[in-house]
Amino acid sequence: MAGVDKCILCGKCRADSALLKVTGKEILTARGKALLIMKGILDKIFYIDPLNDITVRSCPTNVEISEEVRKQRERLVENGIETKANRRMIDNIREFGNPYGSLEKKDIKEVYS
Repeated sequence: MAGVDKCILCGKCRADSALLKVTGKEILTARGKALLIMKGILDKIFYIDPLNDITVRSCPTNVEISEEVRKQRERLVENGIETKANRRMIDNIREFGNPYGSLEKKDIKEVYS
């Protein structure tokens, strides 16, 4: 797999981007995030990513954008830039070993699936 420095900004990843289809915002595509990384822009937008690497299959240079996004998230945390949800998940993982928090048995009246 290649790093973002191998991205040629062709846009083929757009076809596999569920976030683009739902929001219409190209900045949420792999190409959009690659462009931000190339320009050195550090933003909370990197927290909006499913980290599933679906776009790699259409990428002619095999850029593994999820790994690049993980690196950007690390930089965000190092710089004190994070969302409340991100902070809560990290705290829960440290305290309970999972991102959801306490998993105590509770009275469940209804189950939806």
